[in-house]
Amino acid sequence: MTGPVVERSNGPAAHRPRIETGIFGPWRTNAYLVWDGRSADALVLDPGMGAAAPLVERATANGLDVHLIGNSHGHIDHVFDNAALHAATGAPIGIHPDDAHRLAGDNAYGFALEPSRMDRALREGDEIVVGDLVFAVLHTPGHTEGSICLFEERRGLLLSGDTLFAGSYGRTDLPGGSDEAMVVSLRRLVELLPPPTRVLPGHGPETTIEREGNWMRRIAQAGRLLIPG
Repeated sequence: MTGPVVERSNGPAAHRPRIETGIFGPWRTNAYLVWDGRSADALVLDPGMGAAAPLVERATANGLDVHLIGNSHGHIDHVFDNAALHAATGAPIGIHPDDAHRLAGDNAYGFALEPSRMDRALREGDEIVVGDLVFAVLHTPGHTEGSICLFEERRGLLLSGDTLFAGSYGRTDLPGGSDEAMVVSLRRLVELLPPPTRVLPGHGPETTIEREGNWMRRIAQAGRLLIPG
């Protein structure tokens, strides 16, 4: 795991909501360990290849109980260690139903992926409660049919999976991708979310809606995907 990305607040240091991130596997996928700084409840999002052991180690070091393993979508690089993490923690696995079939373990890369299964459906409008953090599930298809983002409104925080990156959007030429759906999802995010919203993506560095807003609005106005920038 890399160093923590800690959300600053005016409260006592022990009560700051916290996020630790690690980069895993050949695809350099971001896995997130999220908690509120108060309770032992924790969320893991997108445990990629090799993520299970470091995530369990960090959860233990912080006195945390992982109560949900979330997947922003079902591509192999985001679900590879689902089964290992589930075995280690007993936490249920949550994913949008449209991507649940991707947990079966089939892949085009030749990797032996241990299958996992959806224990909790993460649909549009659902909420994931992590202590006093409340993440709204936003269904944002485009990269896959069942891609989701998680938005904590009070903290201005978006876990964007492979829908939105720093300087780009998720590929639409992989299984489940759709140019048209991606346009709709990007329009929704740029219109819905306040500019200061922090964006923690499935790959690459943190960004904000404000930094990405100009090219997102150009795509929304054009009604088709354009080169960001």
